[in-house]
Amino acid sequence: MTQEELEKIPFHFVSHLSMVDEHVTTFSDESGRLGFCKITPKKDEFTFGKSRTHYRIDEKIFKTKEKFLEALKDFSFKVVPIK
Repeated sequence: MTQEELEKIPFHFVSHLSMVDEHVTTFSDESGRLGFCKITPKKDEFTFGKSRTHYRIDEKIFKTKEKFLEALKDFSFKVVPIK
């Protein structure tokens, strides 16, 4: 899969979690196989730090976009057996 193909996939909101020290918002595609989460550190009650993004293919997490895009080269939407 190329980056252009990835950009055409619609992602939808899945959940949001607000904790004392950070906020996490997750998104997924319709198949549930691709996703990403935005993690935003909380400095104090009204101030937030710079967000970082973690990417997911099935159960594998990628902490950089470069590694995620590299893994997407071998990705296809073929059926994956349930474990």
